[in-house]
Amino acid sequence: MELELTNLLNVDVYTRDGMFVGTTEDAILNIEDSKVEKLSVGNLNSYFEEQLDGANGILLPYRWVLASNDVMIVKPIPTKKKEEEEEETEEKKKDKNLFQ
Repeated sequence: MELELTNLLNVDVYTRDGMFVGTTEDAILNIEDSKVEKLSVGNLNSYFEEQLDGANGILLPYRWVLASNDVMIVKPIPTKKKEEEEEETEEKKKDKNLFQ
């Protein structure tokens, strides 16, 4: 499958749940394997800026891209809040098992 690099730049990125992430600014290529490795995403949504400690941008592995056309759809992006929620869920499961 051929892909023009310009089609990946300046594209709005959304999670599959519809949350705006940011806009693609650049791509990191693996020349030896002739593939896109990562996408640089800037203009981050304030939610992601906050969750990622004020980061101005992020590098997304290209394998997280689910679809790309007028906009890009990506897998959910791990954040501190999600990790904390997962830890709390695990702790609750452990506590529940202790009392059964």
